Order: sequence, then structure tokens, then C-alpha cells
Amino acid sequence: MERTWKRKKYLIHPSSQLKYIGFSVIPALIVSLVCTYFLIKSGELIFQMDRERLLVKLYSINQTSEVLEKEGCDMEKTRRLKNDLLSFKNMLEKTFLDTPKKWHEMLLFLFVILACVLLFTGLFALSYSHRMAGPIYRIRSNIDMLSEGIDISPIALRKHDEFKEIAESLDKLRMNLKQRGLLESRKDDRDT
Repeated sequence: MERTWKRKKYLIHPSSQLKYIGFSVIPALIVSLVCTYFLIKSGELIFQMDRERLLVKLYSINQTSEVLEKEGCDMEKTRRLKNDLLSFKNMLEKTFLDTPKKWHEMLLFLFVILACVLLFTGLFALSYSHRMAGPIYRIRSNIDMLSEGIDISPIALRKHDEFKEIAESLDKLRMNLKQRGLLESRKDDRDT
């Protein structure tokens, strides 16, 4: 039965793992912020252009109603037309006021998604850093023991860990040193 190794600590070698996570998250953050900035600026430009078009139309509606009043057209028809134009004007203003509100809600949603993506990227980088930091930790501790002349058991790495070739080379070195009689058995091996 193969022994499976599970992480007991999230940060085995904090300085290297945090650097790796930073190098994973920072580019994603920069690209996301640049894209978000251009999205916001283009949205604001579109709103500005729509607002100017709305103001031109509203000005045109006001001018038309004033011309009809000055020309002395049928007062009843002018009043109905003016009321229709005012209701149209109010509808345009309300529609324009709702659009920026929806835009700001969309921006909030976009920032929440951005935060989730960055969190996911950081967690993924942490997970992947375990595939490197764990084997390096085990290999280093085994090298220290071999340098003291203490025999070690073969390094068991998990299925997706990196540096398996180095672990195999270290095991070959251990076997070679053991055959030459340069290694002492570990205390727990001698006690049994």
C-alpha cells in the first residue's frame, strides 16, 4: 500500500512560496486593473456622449414647444403636444438617470469578480507552490542527514510533486554511500 503525503502546513518555505504567489497574482492584478480602467473610461465616454445627445433632444423639444406657443397655434393642440413632449422629456431623463445607476452596479459586480479571480489565482499559486516547496524541504532535510552520515529512507513524493528526478538522484547517492559503509543506521532503525 502506497503511503500518501498530506500537507500539514500551508507555507513550507514562506519566502519562496510568497514570492511565487506574488509573481502569479501581481501580473493578473495589473492586467485586470488596466482592463478595468479602460472599460470604465470607455463607459464614461459613452455616457457623456449619450448625455450630450439627450440634452440636444431636450433643447429641441423645448424650442419646438416655445415656437408653437409664439405662433399662436390652436391652444388645446399646443397644450396636448406640450404635455406629450414633457412626458417624453421626463421619460428620457428617467431612462438616462437609470443607466448610470445600472453602470455603477455593473462596476461593483466587475470588482467583485476581479477580487474573486485574484483570490482564486492566489490559492492556485499556493497550491502549486506546495508541489515545489514540499519536495525541496524533504530533499534538503535528507541531504543534511546524509551529510552527517545518517542513513535515510527513500524520499516519497506525491503524485504531482516536482523534482522527482532530484529525489531519485539523491536516493542513488544514498544507496552508493550505504554500499560503501559511509552511513550509520538511524536510531529508530537500530531500536527495532
